Amino acid sequence: MSGIVPLLLALCYAGWCLLALGMERHHRDAFGSAPPRRRRRLLRGGGWLLLTLAFTTGIAARGWEFGPVAWACALMLAGLAWVLLLALAPKAARWLAVAAPLLAAGTALLAA
Repeated sequence: MSGIVPLLLALCYAGWCLLALGMERHHRDAFGSAPPRRRRRLLRGGGWLLLTLAFTTGIAARGWEFGPVAWACALMLAGLAWVLLLALAPKAARWLAVAAPLLAAGTALLAA
């Protein structure tokens, strides 16, 4: 069960990342150009999908009693990490959004 927590945090972080990169300003900071309309929609849809997946992961790990609480805590921590990293290193923040779920999934598999 402890291997699920990093996965939950990573999914929330990647979800925040995709949602933010779907906005013109953050996309311009990270990539240097405004996103086309189709890419904005894909990024936002992917962000909502990852946040939904994170919610179901929290429910699966902690049940209906504490799963939403774990998800909300992970959502706040991941949002804070995203905002701080985006302010310090916007180009690195986008790559961590790709690497974090992969590393967390590996951690969850090793812990199981």
